[in-house]
Amino acid sequence: MFRRRITSEGLSHHSYVLADGGEAVVIDPRRDVDVYLHLADEQGFRIRWVLETHRNEDYVVGSTALAAATDAGILHGAGLPFGYGEPVREGDTIGVGSLRFRALETPGHTDESLTWAMSDTDAADEPVFAFTGDALFVGDVGRTDLYGPEEEERLARTLHRSLFEKILPLGDWVVLQPAHGGGSVCGGAISERDLSTLGFERRHNPSLLADGAAFVERQRAQRQVRPPYFRRMERWNLEGPPIELAPPRLVPLALDRFEGLREEGVRVIDTRMPQAFGGAHVPGSINVWLGGLTAYLSWVAAPDEPIVLVLPERADVEAVARTLFRIGYDRVEGHLQGGFEAWQNAGRPVESTATVDVASLPRLLEREEAVVLDVRKPDEWEGGSLPGARRIFVGDLPRHLGELPRDRLVISMCSVGHRGGIGASLLQAAGFERVANFLGGLTAWKAAGHPVDGRG
Repeated sequence: MFRRRITSEGLSHHSYVLADGGEAVVIDPRRDVDVYLHLADEQGFRIRWVLETHRNEDYVVGSTALAAATDAGILHGAGLPFGYGEPVREGDTIGVGSLRFRALETPGHTDESLTWAMSDTDAADEPVFAFTGDALFVGDVGRTDLYGPEEEERLARTLHRSLFEKILPLGDWVVLQPAHGGGSVCGGAISERDLSTLGFERRHNPSLLADGAAFVERQRAQRQVRPPYFRRMERWNLEGPPIELAPPRLVPLALDRFEGLREEGVRVIDTRMPQAFGGAHVPGSINVWLGGLTAYLSWVAAPDEPIVLVLPERADVEAVARTLFRIGYDRVEGHLQGGFEAWQNAGRPVESTATVDVASLPRLLEREEAVVLDVRKPDEWEGGSLPGARRIFVGDLPRHLGELPRDRLVISMCSVGHRGGIGASLLQAAGFERVANFLGGLTAWKAAGHPVDGRG
């Protein structure tokens, strides 16, 4: 048996390739399917089946592209009217070599969610792997808020039944193979640990230790954000996305071409770290650090909106192109050739954004010269914030600009300064003249021994 897990960095998405007898199954493939094609050539197998666990929300699924390249069959849940593939029902089975994959209908995260239980019949008929999609993670369970608050209780109860009546009874020895790992927006507290079994999760996963009513309340109490690009992913992954096997090249833009696009109104996204952005940047640009593109870009630029990038020095341009391709950003016009240094060395205008540190902030607050804006996610506010801080999630900030003073310094704050940089750049681009980013954020504030306010 051949097995390979392929993780998409930034999304924390896991796809899986399993092969035996010269044929393979790919589970939840990502959009840039060249990785699976290269693996098939390298290992000498044919991709026979593409299995989906659910309609994914956080990335463009590669099922149709992989099927187009290999003539593989696509199987998915029956709970949605997919525009491609074939639906399966409880107990349906497919195989490659000695490997058998049995479909379990495990709704809750979404109505069409499946778990694929895999057995190696050369050893036993009992399952060895459970590919649970977003129903069960290491240390957490799937979100149940994606259909809106009116459906959340129903989905939470349904997920509880799926977990305790379908997934956990597969056996304590079964190895858990979820669709996402730590850092994914598809769960609130997914562990960074990669390996687990159903038995370990049954004993130690906090969500699974709650009884039915407590489980539902725990799910409903979560305050997770839903990035706007999810809406496009849901539509594309239902109908079938545009078929491309690999991302297009992210082209370098000469200075004049970059400036021309900027003057036409194309949004400039500066992906450098907030310290570098604060020092100097292209006027009007928005700062989304490179590692935050998947989670935060869609809050400041829509997937169908043309954008241009300013990249850090020595950035992996191909990796950036793949990241944006995976989340459906197909209108990236290119990146500034030579980066910000080329812009400044050509004598073009620059702006800077003030920064404050943990030593200077208390003095500013004592003199009432500043207001602190906590732009973290709502679930993070539960652990407290700076006393008196205003709380507006960075993704909601453009809709709440009128609530902020323009006659005082507005200090954007998050946990360490990355999202604070997004917030400060949004304010500056909206015309706020007195803006700063709190470097170190709440982490530095606590480390210095300063107090935080209460929870909630």
